[in-house]
Amino acid sequence: MTEATRKRRALLIGCGTFTDSSLVQLRSPRRDVEDMTRMLYEAGYAQVFADVDCTTRAAQRAIEAFLLEARVDDALNLIYFSTHGLQDRQGKLYFAFTDTEKQYLSATAVGAEWVRDRIYDSRSKSTLILVDCCFSGSFITGMQARSSGEPDVDVLVRGLPQGSGVAVLTASGEHEASFEDVESATARASYFTEAVVDGVATGAADLNRDGRITVDELYEYVYLHVVNGPSPQRPRKLGMGEGTMVVAEPLGHRGSIPQAAPPPRRTAAPVLRARGVLGYAAFDGQSVVIGKDGFGPVMKGERRLHVSDVAGVSFRPATSLHYGYLQVIQRGVQPAPISRFGPGAGRPPMEDGASVSFARSVNAEMQQMRDAIEAAIGIPPRALKESTAKNSAWARLGRGLLWFLGILAGLLEAIVIAVTVTDSWDDHSVGTAVTANLLSGTAVLASGRVLYMNRRK
Repeated sequence: MTEATRKRRALLIGCGTFTDSSLVQLRSPRRDVEDMTRMLYEAGYAQVFADVDCTTRAAQRAIEAFLLEARVDDALNLIYFSTHGLQDRQGKLYFAFTDTEKQYLSATAVGAEWVRDRIYDSRSKSTLILVDCCFSGSFITGMQARSSGEPDVDVLVRGLPQGSGVAVLTASGEHEASFEDVESATARASYFTEAVVDGVATGAADLNRDGRITVDELYEYVYLHVVNGPSPQRPRKLGMGEGTMVVAEPLGHRGSIPQAAPPPRRTAAPVLRARGVLGYAAFDGQSVVIGKDGFGPVMKGERRLHVSDVAGVSFRPATSLHYGYLQVIQRGVQPAPISRFGPGAGRPPMEDGASVSFARSVNAEMQQMRDAIEAAIGIPPRALKESTAKNSAWARLGRGLLWFLGILAGLLEAIVIAVTVTDSWDDHSVGTAVTANLLSGTAVLASGRVLYMNRRK
């Protein structure tokens, strides 16, 4: 059974609502699970199970059932946690759920040791655990640490034999905290989960561009993404020799033999950048960058697409009354729809990470960028396409006109025949006139048809 035919499965569990008043409510877990679910389905996972704000018993049942149904030939079994991580007096790690009581963790929370034992008892040979939970830390302006203490996350792999096929990626090291943004007006994914989703969904985590994203590649991408952001987190990887497990295949490579990305075509303008509304677009001949400034529902950050992943560009210039837009169409990904109503009608929503809206003053710059991107992906120059379309329209008009003239000539000949028959009483002359006119009309019709067919060729 090949890698392409073996199935990948995932269980995603998040919790942000807690009855224990000593546990801070979290906004990110629901968004985390939703984003992960969408990304994994798009990445070709055969099964994705998700639950948000469930009880401890429901979480335990979901984990045990998921691992009991695992098969030896599964390509990967992924378990994801986004919640509070808590520790007891012995430093043991627990995952909190809606009915968790901080004073009674062993009875009301899911222990990391219990999760490890369920993995050990399963038949899964490739298991990846993503832990976007709490480790030690304090409150930082604009961010919220998900808990305190120094829980021992290593327990998830401790005692498992080397080569058991278990890897763990955590949002933070054991002396750090996992953070979510509390200043944002709307709930957004946590920094760690945002990096995981972005790396797989865009294919950017495929660092060697061989068509497969391994655990090592995902970790390296997430680590760099997180440490270069506003969060003080330092993601961590646990598990010996499990870095080659394949997490996903980027959309452009799935189900096919991995191939290196084709070299980008040279463009006339190697570096282009244009400012839009709450964002910008840039192109360096190899990658298209859509940046967002972050305001209201608009996320802050950049999305970078290699030209080999770009299928086309949707573009509409701005007018004095309406913003224009430039939208990058990614291969295998459904673009954000054009809004039909409201102030954003006629363009993609502002939060679309693959597009940027712009004012009339930058029409020329955005058009130049569109042309450069299209040239890089092999689309004929816009002027040539418009000229070809115009010539094609004139050709169709000419063919139609020739055919119409042919029919008109035939009708005129028929009228002449009728008049000749009426005015002549000489049977011989009538026959001669009729024959001559019929031959003439037939010749005109035939010539018109020939001209029409030739023009079609």
